[in-house]
Amino acid sequence: MKALQIQRFGTTLPRVIGRDFAGEIVEGPPQLIGLEVWGSGGDLGFTRDGTHAEMIDIPLEAASEKPENLLAEEAAAVGVPFITAYSALEGARHKRGEWAIVTGAAGAVGSAAVDLVQARGGFSIAFVRDAREQAALDGSKVKAVATSESGNLAEVVRQATNGRGADVALNGIGASIAPAIIASLAPRGRMAVYSAAFGGREFQLDLFPLYRNRLELIGVNTAGEDVVKCAAILNQLRPLFENGSLDRPRIAERYSLNEFAVAYERVRAGVGKVVFRFN
Repeated sequence: MKALQIQRFGTTLPRVIGRDFAGEIVEGPPQLIGLEVWGSGGDLGFTRDGTHAEMIDIPLEAASEKPENLLAEEAAAVGVPFITAYSALEGARHKRGEWAIVTGAAGAVGSAAVDLVQARGGFSIAFVRDAREQAALDGSKVKAVATSESGNLAEVVRQATNGRGADVALNGIGASIAPAIIASLAPRGRMAVYSAAFGGREFQLDLFPLYRNRLELIGVNTAGEDVVKCAAILNQLRPLFENGSLDRPRIAERYSLNEFAVAYERVRAGVGKVVFRFN
């Protein structure tokens, strides 16, 4: 029976899904056989078959050596969170000594961003939902915490920065928090938006403070970065993991691939980062 082909949103079904991975090269140039690698890519599982399989094909240029101090399952959990956080900070031109608002700081991308801000010599102000999420933060890595239930972001930012405001903000929530972020930015501040999945897509923007304070809004979409481009980013992150500047990623639960449905239900429930193991 011929497989049904459906073209939708730039992908073709059926398709093996999965974006992040870590493993060992078993076929390719002789000098690379046995090399432990890690990777990710917006094309994986979308325009080419992805990582929820025992083996995948990747271009030679996508072979990025795994950090020697990370287990394979830890390396497999790095991809999307750290690549997104890194891309957002790079897009916002974050520099040493700058203050950064990190929304969703208790989540996967947010906690990666907090780690990266510290590794880059900056200072984080965490924005989380409530006291429960605040308790999940590593207090040694953030200078201040604001919560959405308190509605105190601008106040917390001004107090932490002696009234100046933040240089950079990473918005992974969406429209609901955008006005408060704009009100919290210093002159020439930059807000990088990488998701609108939780807080909506539209808000009313007052152009007066935008141009008077020379603020910038920056869109970040790592789905457009293929496995080769993501390998280049991971090559930048590798030494930060190996020298201890970045913590090992936290893995909430581990599953075999035949537990696929259970694993995705757990992710949807907000359990945290899960990985598939092939034994």
